[in-house]
Amino acid sequence: MGQAWTHFQYVFSTIMPVFLMIGLGYLAFRRGILPQNGHKALAAFVFNFGLPAAIFSALSTKSLGEVWHTDYILAYTLGSLVAFGLVFTYAIWMLRRTPVESVVLGLGGSFSNSLLIGFPIIFFLFDTPALIPFSLTLIVENLIMLPLLLGLADMADNDSGANLKGKMKETALNLAKNPIVLSIVLGLACSAMSLHPPQAAERIIDMLASTVTGVALFTIGGGLVGVSVSGMKREIGTVMFAKLLIHPLSILVMLLVVFQLDPMMSAVGVILASVPMFGVYAVIGQRYQMGGLCSAVLLPTTLFGMLTVSAFTTLALILF
Repeated sequence: MGQAWTHFQYVFSTIMPVFLMIGLGYLAFRRGILPQNGHKALAAFVFNFGLPAAIFSALSTKSLGEVWHTDYILAYTLGSLVAFGLVFTYAIWMLRRTPVESVVLGLGGSFSNSLLIGFPIIFFLFDTPALIPFSLTLIVENLIMLPLLLGLADMADNDSGANLKGKMKETALNLAKNPIVLSIVLGLACSAMSLHPPQAAERIIDMLASTVTGVALFTIGGGLVGVSVSGMKREIGTVMFAKLLIHPLSILVMLLVVFQLDPMMSAVGVILASVPMFGVYAVIGQRYQMGGLCSAVLLPTTLFGMLTVSAFTTLALILF
């Protein structure tokens, strides 16, 4: 018990600054210190420059054998699908939601904000080695889970049957142009061929990568300004419970029982699964007339996430 409390104190002191930075970003935008909707510009910088640089640097400087771990991809994919399936089933049978609404609720309970919240936490805890499982998690989220679940939502949407092929093509094209996806592909290619960028380019990449953590957290804070929690309490509670508890527990079971991986990789997987859902969840919700619900769930999940992420991080450090 004493060792667990010591771990928790260490983890909480590490994670608390992350959420305090989110709060500082919220206040900066709420008070008008930073311009309204300025968080969108920060998010664009993080997604298009900062994180791609950090991911490329982490992958391209390692051999392909060090970078690629099929078991990790399988564990994180299966655990995420379990979380999604439980929420989807509960939403259909207990909440009496439509299939498309149930898919959107399931997406919120099984898709983490690995980019903006997960990245700073694992970087503070494990430094650059954590960027390898982090990048593999992004592969699962961006190349497996998101296309699959958006495809299910479109198939469940009666009004989109005729346009399903076009929407799937649009999703594939967007992924092909996604800077995060491109940085993963280029990083893996350089790793496989043992290629290294010129020294000047490496310095630019390092400078961009070093900006990510603070800017990303300010972006989250700015995105919470104006979000209100009202109505649909059962749906909000379901998504919160799934995201903060069921998703990390599903990944934990996969990594403890089914797959045997490096301890650091296993810990990173559990921690990333425990963080709140991604910020564009509200945007996806709008596509299916659920923008209000998807926006409302972001604020309480982020607030409660400070405690649940600390708890799962402590558990992961003890077990792995």
